[in-house]
Amino acid sequence: MSENSSILDNIESCRLIHRGGEADIYLASGNSGKFVLKWYRNGSAFETEVVEKLKCIRIPGTCRIRESGLRDGNPYLVYDFIEGVSSRDVGHIPVPVALGLLREVAQSLLALNAVGVHHGDLNPANVLLNRNPDKSGFPVQTTLVDFGIVGPGTPSYAAPERFQGRPASTASDLFSLGMLLYRWITGEDLIQASGYEEFQDEILRIDSISVDEKLYASGNFSATEISALSPLWKALLRQNAEERCEDFDELDEIAEIALGTLDVGEIKASVDAQKFAKALENQKPGGFPPDGSANGLDMAFPYEKRGIAHPKKKWKYMYLAVFGLILTLMAFFFIVGTNSSDIDETGNLLLKKSRNSVTMEPDSGLESQDSLPSTILKDLPTPSLD
Repeated sequence: MSENSSILDNIESCRLIHRGGEADIYLASGNSGKFVLKWYRNGSAFETEVVEKLKCIRIPGTCRIRESGLRDGNPYLVYDFIEGVSSRDVGHIPVPVALGLLREVAQSLLALNAVGVHHGDLNPANVLLNRNPDKSGFPVQTTLVDFGIVGPGTPSYAAPERFQGRPASTASDLFSLGMLLYRWITGEDLIQASGYEEFQDEILRIDSISVDEKLYASGNFSATEISALSPLWKALLRQNAEERCEDFDELDEIAEIALGTLDVGEIKASVDAQKFAKALENQKPGGFPPDGSANGLDMAFPYEKRGIAHPKKKWKYMYLAVFGLILTLMAFFFIVGTNSSDIDETGNLLLKKSRNSVTMEPDSGLESQDSLPSTILKDLPTPSLD
């Protein structure tokens, strides 16, 4: 692919895998690999500053943005395709494993903060899970996807201040991480509502919700687990952003203490994480993002390709050109072949008559040998001019 060519124009097939509120998501394939195309609808857009920063750098634990722009009046983003399992699709995650995942995501967010970027839409669908090939690290590798959202993000995971129009920040991402951790360990959202305004009302009264009591009432958690997790809710799920923990470094320390409080031992915690990582390999990879209502249907391109013909059309044009050349050559040889007999006959007769005229006496009354008499010319066949 040349430096000036667009990935969009080198894509050979598009498969619609998800219809979202602001954009359609396609799995796009071409000679240079697989990509995820996020095609925004009219009136929707991405945060340009965030996208431009992420196009210039590579942050571990994040999905690379390969291209962005405007095509046919629609904004679009192109991501690398990630063979991963959406954390939305894994159900209940053991507490020690969930804390390990939390620390992995926190490290990626810390690296993003260092370049002035905040995610803005942390939810289970935007965290992909893979078995970590690095045996010295945590067994499960996390990858964050779908950056640059404009607006509060997924309502059930958005911080209170995001509903008030404030931009994404470290504090808002910390709040979303608290909601994400609850979903991972319980398999359900902490806040459940039927509409945007109802979500906003519930989120704004987050301080009145006792997460400890909810965990105890479920009967799925031990007293030790509830006690170990309690400081995390106090550090993350606060209505006032200033009452949350300061940054992701502090969050990592709180999560590490929680793991120690669980008293499961490093060996058992590692075994649990290895089992979880192995189970991921048996799940159907959802990639980014998870399969949606479109059911992976092959679709027409949502845009007009430029400058590069579709490979199938290229072959079609080549076949037509070769076929046309063959027909032209056949016609040429047919014409030449049908005319050659008359030309040869005329030439032979001329040669014969010329020889006869040379042997005649000079005073025979015939014209000179330099010219043929009209009687001879009448006998000569006329070459076809067709």
